[in-house]
Amino acid sequence: MASGLEITCANKNPHGVIVRVGGQSWSLSVHEAIVQIATRQLRLHIFLGNECFDIGVRGDGMDAYLVIEPDEKPLHKVEGLPSC
Repeated sequence: MASGLEITCANKNPHGVIVRVGGQSWSLSVHEAIVQIATRQLRLHIFLGNECFDIGVRGDGMDAYLVIEPDEKPLHKVEGLPSC
């Protein structure tokens, strides 16, 4: 069973880079999400079809980005994720 918050939407900048993620009654900048995941203050997950995947962080500093675990697919490559 999934724990933490479920990502159901994301906002992208004009270059296609996710700048904000959200779900039912919550929203965070990607930077906030990265810091909270990296410091284990927050767990995020996403459902793709009928499967649930954890969200992880790859990269360091300003190059850090969100990925779908365990295959490390960048979150910005998920198709069909609506805008918040």
